[in-house]
Order: sequence, then C-alpha cells, then structure tokens
Amino acid sequence: MAVDVSVIITNYNREKYIGRAIRSCLKQSMPKDRYEIIIVDDASNDNSRQIIRETKKVIPIYLKHNKGVAFASNEGIKRALGAFVIRVDSDDYISEHTLLFMTEILIANPDIGFVYPDHALVDESENFIGRISLDTLDKLKKHGAGIMFRKTNLEAIGLYDPVFKHAEDHDLITRYLKNFNGYHLRLPLYRYRQHSDNMSKDLAERRNWEQKADVKNRQKNIK
Repeated sequence: MAVDVSVIITNYNREKYIGRAIRSCLKQSMPKDRYEIIIVDDASNDNSRQIIRETKKVIPIYLKHNKGVAFASNEGIKRALGAFVIRVDSDDYISEHTLLFMTEILIANPDIGFVYPDHALVDESENFIGRISLDTLDKLKKHGAGIMFRKTNLEAIGLYDPVFKHAEDHDLITRYLKNFNGYHLRLPLYRYRQHSDNMSKDLAERRNWEQKADVKNRQKNIK
C-alpha cells in the first residue's frame, strides 16, 4: 500500500544508537498509515541486527556485505513505497513533528523539489549543544540526512553514486540542484548527535571526496 513518505535508516555497527533512531521515527505525530520505516543494515557485526529484529512495524533489509552509506541508501529507496523519501542516520534522531511538517510542505508546493530543516546538535546524552542552521549551500551539502526528497526526482538523477564512500550527500545534492530546487525549513527538527565515532569528523577524507564529486560533476557539465 502506498504511503506519503518512506523513512530510510542506514546502519552499520551502531548498536548504541540505532534503537533511539528507530523510536524517534516510530513516535511521529503523522498518522502511522501515512509513512513507513525501512532499515538497511549494512552487514553490521555488532548487536545491531538483534535490535532491529526485535523492533516491530519496520521493514528490515540485511546486506550480506558492507557496501557503504550510498549503496545502502539506494537499496532503501528502491524498496520505498512513499512519494517522498527521507534518510535518518542511525546515530541521530528526529523531532516528533519532522515527517508531518516536511511532508505537508511538499504536498502543498509541487514546485519544491526537496525540503530540509536545521539541525539541533546534541551530545552523547542528548543534551542540546547548539543549532546548525543550513543557511548556505556548503552547509546543506555536508548534511545529507534529514532532507526529504521526492522519490521520482531521486530516480531521475540516478540515486546516490555508490562509488562515493564519503561525501555521497555532497555529490547527490549537487546533481539534484541542477534540476530541482529546495526549501529551507528554519526549524531544528533533525537531532545531529556529536560523538567520538562521527564519520563527519574525518574532515580531510571528506574534503577529498567532495573534491572528487566536484570534478566529476564539472566534467559532466563539459560533456
């Protein structure tokens, strides 16, 4: 049965946080029959899969080999029944009104290609640290989770490029914006957890992949 929005949680060895991410998606103010939750476990070798198996009302996908966030996200998108798709990282979580607010914006405004909120930065214990306003294109490209896209638009640009092991969001948004526009919802609906294992802390590696994405997309423009 079709739904308005599909939430895709990609997970790799986040047993400490995955339960919180799932609970935040299950406890949305949007009626339950309007959205689905797809969890793509990217071949975790910790206790993540047991936690996922014990969770009701979610759709699990278990990958046999670790493929990375881009590949795992694509698997979720392909399975999604929603007109809209939003990715939630397994170590983050969302406000109870996230799906309702963002979905209604896209339904009421067919000219908007995607909608994205600000982030609330929290620590390990979920204490508020500060607000991350995605008020520039550079900031937006660094925070691909929490963005609600139209699924048909994602399909039109070819989904995530699985070659990218980092900065897959930078590459996707660069390609998406060539054809579709976005709307900045100035509410901190996405909870971005800061901890010692954040992939985004490997700044040098991420910058390297961002440069690769920029080169790739410039070459396509030339052609």
